[in-house]
Amino acid sequence: MRRHPRLGHGAPEPSAVGRGHPARPRRPWRPSAAGASQADILSGFIDAGSDSRDNYGIAREYLTAGFADEWQAEESATIDVFTQREFEVVDDVTRRVDVVPAASLGANGEYEISASDAPIALTYSFEQVDGEWRISNAPQGILIDTSNFGRAFREHALTFLSPDGRYAVPDVRWFAGSEAVQTKIVRALLGGPAEWLDPGAAVVSAFPEGARLEADVVPIVNGVATVDIAGVDAVDRRTAQLMRFQLTESLEGVRGVGSVRLALEGAEQNQSDAQNEPVVDPAVRTRPVVFDGETFGHLQASGDVDPLPILGGDVAAAAPTAAAVGPGGTSVAAVTADGLVLFQIGEEPLLLDPREGLIAPALDARGITWSVPRNAPDQLVVYTPTAADTPIDVPWSGSSIRSLEVSRDGTRVLALLDDGASARLVAASVVRDEDGVPTSLGPVTLPLAVSDGEPLDVAWIDDRTVAVLTSGVQGQPRILVQTVGGEVLQQRAAPADAVELDGGNTVRELRVRTSAGDLFTLSGVGWQPRASGIRLVAVQQPD
Repeated sequence: MRRHPRLGHGAPEPSAVGRGHPARPRRPWRPSAAGASQADILSGFIDAGSDSRDNYGIAREYLTAGFADEWQAEESATIDVFTQREFEVVDDVTRRVDVVPAASLGANGEYEISASDAPIALTYSFEQVDGEWRISNAPQGILIDTSNFGRAFREHALTFLSPDGRYAVPDVRWFAGSEAVQTKIVRALLGGPAEWLDPGAAVVSAFPEGARLEADVVPIVNGVATVDIAGVDAVDRRTAQLMRFQLTESLEGVRGVGSVRLALEGAEQNQSDAQNEPVVDPAVRTRPVVFDGETFGHLQASGDVDPLPILGGDVAAAAPTAAAVGPGGTSVAAVTADGLVLFQIGEEPLLLDPREGLIAPALDARGITWSVPRNAPDQLVVYTPTAADTPIDVPWSGSSIRSLEVSRDGTRVLALLDDGASARLVAASVVRDEDGVPTSLGPVTLPLAVSDGEPLDVAWIDDRTVAVLTSGVQGQPRILVQTVGGEVLQQRAAPADAVELDGGNTVRELRVRTSAGDLFTLSGVGWQPRASGIRLVAVQQPD
């Protein structure tokens, strides 16, 4: 099961893309009020879109009878900034709303931030019904502002699997209300991973294509959700256990669900948990790995550095400028004066990449080292522990790349890019061969939010939460924390002259290094110096 809470305490600044706008009072009236104007009907209809009860029954009362049957409320959601809405009268029976989208939501619950702040026009037509105005045509889906979105929709992480079955991979979706949300989740799970996760290649499911719900709903009785799946041939016990595992994890947090009972074509399956269940949200060690110019190892509470066993001395002697630590501390990839060098227990150091201008490497859970020059973001190469290299075509563009981080389950990668005028952060899926060596990245990327200023660093906090550091404006660096496939959770000021970001397992464990070598950690609502003279902080992988 997932660890909770995902975020630490504190007083972060409100987000402009998720939870920062003041709540507006909900209108209690319905359009039965005599003499309501077109403006009142339009505003009421938009507001009613935040209430999904009875299949958006209140919102449908603002529509003509014919259009009420045609309107597909759950087809999409445009999430906008309320204060930037502009209403315009087009003619006697037509009005337009210009909105600045912050994000959008697809019918399958996939959340995507807007790639542009250019306004979009939504047109609404009106007719009189028994002397009262009603909407006769409107865009499919709903329009909802950022503050109401957080109240009307809830985040749920569908659970899929890494191809080797070692890890559970979250695919965050958003669903409105609590009515039959368990049914929406199961249907979305059977529909497969989001497109950017490259279904069937980077991420897999125990449910075969064509699997569907036998009934219209997933009933919950005495805390047990019964899921009867049709369209599935006989499966072995392991596959059935993985199906139940995916369902159990995906339904976590749904009110009233304590356990899951799985049936295939009406036949109840063995309800025992899977042996060697996939790892959920793998954690890293809480002590950071640093280099202070003399010692490479774990930073102690006293500020001293405890050398990394066996490898610490060799790494320190190489005077690294950036580094990453593999699982269990048995390998270290470090950028040195000679290039990227791999240190492994029981092996001689290997020069992997002699190219100049390399950014900090990534060393993933399968022992693969990722390397790319800062000014050539399309020249990504991965290396096996024996130095076999594989160039990887990338699905992104940019004039430079500042940071590349692989998720702890090895299925996704983050790229922090600089286009000259702006920063961009994207996530892509990782496709591997049978030996675990990456062969390609998914062709579709997921755009993520970035604060203003020069991009500096990005870090994974857990399996679905990331933090990104930018220089900000007027010399005040910023940290933005967000869900991959979801909202910005918080923004906060970072220490002055921040240049490097390291993620632990919660927001409270974030660490920031400054250009002067001071390492800061969160304490209360501010940053507290932890150590000085630190030249780098190395990204770690779970043991």
